[in-house]
Amino acid sequence: MSTTTAISESGWVQTFFSGRNQLRWESIESQAASSRAIAHVMPWLKKLTISGYDGPVVLPLYEVNDRITWYATAADDRRFAQMIDEIIGFVGPSYSDFRGEWAQLSLDDAPERALAERFGPRVIKFTAAQASDQTHIESALALYLSVLARRPETPDRTQRPFGTIRSDFDRALLAGNADGAQRLLEELLASGRVNAEQRKCLEIRLLAGLGQSETLAKNPALIASISDVSLPAQTLVDVVVALYETFITPIESASDFETVIEAFKRHIFKPFGGLFRERKGIRHPKVLRAFLLSEFATKEPSTLRCQSLLEAYPESAEGHDLVLAWCKKLKEPVAPPETDSKEVWLSQAKQAIVDEDYGTAIALCFELLPLPWAYSALLRCAVELDATDITQRVLGAFTTATETVLAGLTEKDRSRLDKLRGPLPSASLTMKSGWVAWAENVLANPLCAPSVAELQEMAAKWSVDEYANDTPRCEALAYRLAEASGDAQNVFRDAFPVLVDFFESSSGPRRAFRPIYSILIKFLGWSGSLSSDELEIGAQLTQALLTTGPSENEYIDAIEDLQEILKANASSVHFDWGLNLAELLSQYPAPDKGAAKLRFFMDVIGMLRTAPHRVTVAQRNILTELASDYNCPDLLDTFPAVGTGPVTSSAATVSYSGLIGIYTLTEGAGQRAKDILKRMYPKATVELNSDAVSTDRLIALAKSADIFVFAWKSSKHQAYFCIKEVRKEKDIILPHGKGSASILSGVLNKISSMTL
Repeated sequence: MSTTTAISESGWVQTFFSGRNQLRWESIESQAASSRAIAHVMPWLKKLTISGYDGPVVLPLYEVNDRITWYATAADDRRFAQMIDEIIGFVGPSYSDFRGEWAQLSLDDAPERALAERFGPRVIKFTAAQASDQTHIESALALYLSVLARRPETPDRTQRPFGTIRSDFDRALLAGNADGAQRLLEELLASGRVNAEQRKCLEIRLLAGLGQSETLAKNPALIASISDVSLPAQTLVDVVVALYETFITPIESASDFETVIEAFKRHIFKPFGGLFRERKGIRHPKVLRAFLLSEFATKEPSTLRCQSLLEAYPESAEGHDLVLAWCKKLKEPVAPPETDSKEVWLSQAKQAIVDEDYGTAIALCFELLPLPWAYSALLRCAVELDATDITQRVLGAFTTATETVLAGLTEKDRSRLDKLRGPLPSASLTMKSGWVAWAENVLANPLCAPSVAELQEMAAKWSVDEYANDTPRCEALAYRLAEASGDAQNVFRDAFPVLVDFFESSSGPRRAFRPIYSILIKFLGWSGSLSSDELEIGAQLTQALLTTGPSENEYIDAIEDLQEILKANASSVHFDWGLNLAELLSQYPAPDKGAAKLRFFMDVIGMLRTAPHRVTVAQRNILTELASDYNCPDLLDTFPAVGTGPVTSSAATVSYSGLIGIYTLTEGAGQRAKDILKRMYPKATVELNSDAVSTDRLIALAKSADIFVFAWKSSKHQAYFCIKEVRKEKDIILPHGKGSASILSGVLNKISSMTL
């Protein structure tokens, strides 16, 4: 392969060497150009073959009068500013007309338009002050090139805070931004603050957060490497849920109990039994069912431990009836133990604490009351498990403890007892546990609030199902989040990813969560300029709110917040987001008869009008269809036509005839994308799949498609692993959002890359 054909992004380079540039791409590639021109151009072109090169590039434009104009650019602002100073030093006013100014590029000129599309305004140009100075400039640039080759890489001394990177990583996962999450993971690893075990936990969080549970479950080497260590609660949830959903969920309802147990033993318990040493107070339904099955997988299941798991299982959670049926298969509880039996139970409880099996230990300790040792052990178990239900039971046990028992508590016991009593002051225990207690403690003393990492561990032990059936508790939390200011407000904003993960991502929309969805959208509205990931999270929260049937006031309030977000982030890079959100609003009933969402759509049109030359053909097609959805097609009569500016879709001018497969459960967005693609590429075949489970039809489409889009954020079933298997080396496009604009953007970018 020649150097020229190996250039990355060769499309803009070929365009630069066309038009009025007398040095043609064809003559460079065939080596037919003059040896002097080749010698000057090829060293710079070779730099473009280096993967990830973002340094200076200087290319000549030969005009008809043998005059040369040099164009210089760099990929980012820092390197571009540095390059300007260096060009002034090597060339400067001695031989050229360059004084440090940025170039004013003409979009009607092919070479300059190519640079504008690729580098935006980061371009300078200069010519020789006199014809004889052209030779001096060529020599100066050759010297500059040799200096660049010898210059060592400048170390990055502006490393971002670790907590900031981790927060961005969590936001990328919530937004479904696979590429961004991978880059942030690499940045976390490069910080030097991640050990080998923490790295594996982050890799697990990446797979689980991106919905690739089956990929995680079928990576035995990764799971085995962490199954025998004490894991963070979030990591334990990620791994156990992935294993359970992959190997047990498909059979747990349709199969008999013995079949389920055998599958659990074969796929989970035998290879990864170490995961079930301690539950850490986690109350996720699938984790509780997995721990219950792990008990049944032993030779002698513990009735006490099974009863403890049943008591921790929220009655309103899915699978509760199944757990009750399983527990009925246990032998009848034994009679109250005699002295000898109690000694056996005491020995078992002490061994359980040594093994850090606090779930079993606490069940045994309750049976051993009023033994003084049992009270002390209960305190230790409750602190270690840090679960609200267990804390309440232990504190209840101490209300009946004798004066002798209380007097015999050690200083460490008293410290643990004070810690358990701390988060539960005199008000109703129902209202003061979990998130509400956390929010009140933050409002009271924000400087002592737990870190985001600590909050993630706490949230993993709280039951989302208890909130899903307790609207007053959710309203109480939303009220406290809204009334914060100063340091407390900053703590709540830092906790934003944890709140979203708990109330939106992990459980799906619930009607009781409407006030929380509303306040989280408002958080984004208060934050001003947002990242692309935060904007996508805002769209997800909006869909969650719309799904629950908000009241008219809730609906209008949310739309007004979205308008504030749109105005604060009105930029061409967010055109797809604005169109996706307008499309989303058009699909749901409007309690106010549509006035609010029409105002939002008008704001989206206004955003696109600020830079009509950057509106792609696909975006214009979506806008036209949305205008019909909003019953105002005439609004676009005065909208500038696509093609008047430099940044139309490069893919739109390409003929494509392959098979495009689109998988999404948001059928409206998928159908709109399909219709637009068929108009843009009449020779292409576009197939849409919205199967709710992994089917032969879906797998066949994934295998045969030349381009395959997997809108995974609209899907919760285990299809990705199978699709990844059949796609083999072929790419899978994972759009950032669920809307048709995101789907189209992914397809068009892929077509553009295939034509370079």
